[in-house]
Amino acid sequence: MAGKAKAPAKRPGKPKAKPSELEVLLAKSKQTEKLLKLANAQLLAKRNSDMLDDEENAAARPKKKAKGPRASSGAPSVFGADDAAAMDGLIGSARVSVGAAESGNDSDQASDAGSNPRGVSVVDDDDGEEEDEDDELPGSSISTRLIYTVQMVVDELPPQQKSARRTGAKGRVTQSTFSPTSVRLANVGRHAVRVQIATDEAFPTDHAEFTWQALSNAVAVSQAPALVERLAMANNSDARRSQLSAYSWGGASQLRGEVKTLCKAAVELLGIPGDYTPAEIVGHVAWLTGRTSIFKFGNINLATRTYDLQQPYGAPFYKNVITKQWFDTVKSEGVRSVSCQHFVDAPGPTITLVTGVMENALSEWASGVRITVKYSEEGFAARYQHHRAALLNLQTKSPNWFAQFQHGLYAKIILTSNFPHLKTMVADAEEDEFAGVDFAALEATASAKTADIV
Repeated sequence: MAGKAKAPAKRPGKPKAKPSELEVLLAKSKQTEKLLKLANAQLLAKRNSDMLDDEENAAARPKKKAKGPRASSGAPSVFGADDAAAMDGLIGSARVSVGAAESGNDSDQASDAGSNPRGVSVVDDDDGEEEDEDDELPGSSISTRLIYTVQMVVDELPPQQKSARRTGAKGRVTQSTFSPTSVRLANVGRHAVRVQIATDEAFPTDHAEFTWQALSNAVAVSQAPALVERLAMANNSDARRSQLSAYSWGGASQLRGEVKTLCKAAVELLGIPGDYTPAEIVGHVAWLTGRTSIFKFGNINLATRTYDLQQPYGAPFYKNVITKQWFDTVKSEGVRSVSCQHFVDAPGPTITLVTGVMENALSEWASGVRITVKYSEEGFAARYQHHRAALLNLQTKSPNWFAQFQHGLYAKIILTSNFPHLKTMVADAEEDEFAGVDFAALEATASAKTADIV
């Protein structure tokens, strides 16, 4: 019986080579990069969807403080279970929490704002084994690429929202810092500082004392029981007093900035830049802002380089800036009955402030083209004091002229305004209730009585 033919024996082939550790890691790296790109796209889509939902529902729900995502040692929730396992297998001992990384990504900005950012949470459970592993693979950039790819995803996460109410050492104090019942007091303080800056001292040495005195005086004049009570409470609390002072003092830079904006526009009233070339502008600005501060005199003519020496503070920008800043609307400090008299009775500091700011605005054209020069306490407080001393010198040497100038300037401003109560005030002041009185005789009588007493 013939037997079945035996099948030819298979020739043994070469055993399949086992992938090296480097190849395994490279394969895992490619797989991870693919997963991360997918996660990146899903995170972006989710963020855009959430942003649209927030915008559509903003009016229907109250604002809440944003909470950062919960820290997790695994992959983000948008990954599937298999994807997360693959990610965990590759990252191993260097699991970075996406939620914590988001907080860490904001840390530089939060530090600048004076808040206390949370650090990045990293769990290291291999005690340096990963570092040794990198040493065995010279020339490999797997770890670097992995960190970069993870950071790429983290960078695309929406920034963590910060609370609007911040009162840290560097935190900005805003209206939201105060309770509803204290906001009114804070606003009174801010307006009081603005008035004092314009009518008393633009650059006081002691900011805190200056601010608190301005606020206290304003509350006393108001005679409002609620304000008096709130001020007393704040005076007994260092924290409340500090917050009130900080917010109120903000009115100083605010006012100076507003005046600077007006002076930048009013430079045209002096003929700058006009149709002059940059080289001509350089010469004109140097002439206007020279040692005698020609820009503050009347009848300036740049073409002939002439001006009226008998018209100090006669330049047209004084009336222009003072009107627009303090007598323009019902909310202007000069129009308010509680502060109007401050401007009329003490025009010196106001004129000095406008003079100093205009000098600063002109200095922006010193190169022939306008380059912004900030009007700050550090750069221009000394010039403010210089201009104030010059005005006081003029007032001392020509008191009658200065009194007439003061009255004439504010009379023009008020009479061309739209506020009847101010016009009535000027008319009442012009009416001489002591017409016919011999003032020289009164002075002589007083002198005689003084001599008898001595």
